[in-house]
Amino acid sequence: MAPSRSVMRMHGVLKVMFVALTANECLTSAFIYAAKQIDPDVSPMVVTLFSFATCGLLGTWLQSDARRAYLMARDKGYLDGLDKAKEAAQVPANCPRRWLVVLYTQLNPAVVGL
Repeated sequence: MAPSRSVMRMHGVLKVMFVALTANECLTSAFIYAAKQIDPDVSPMVVTLFSFATCGLLGTWLQSDARRAYLMARDKGYLDGLDKAKEAAQVPANCPRRWLVVLYTQLNPAVVGL
């Protein structure tokens, strides 16, 4: 039984959030360290703005990268045999950037017929 459209979408959104928030924490920590080297009294507002902007950009970038990976896999024929009745994880193992293709199909379940 294939998962519902909303469940697939939620899995994709949670993956994007996890990756974006984890990368954001690392980048914000590096930013704080570098900013404190330049100005020990760096404003918390600057750090907060950097963190929000970085998180938004990372999420957008990951989604657009997943879309490009899906389109490339579709154009090169990796998805021709994709069973529309199964869940997105059935993307062939030899598909390049498979995890991004799976992520895109989870974010957009309509591409696999759900």
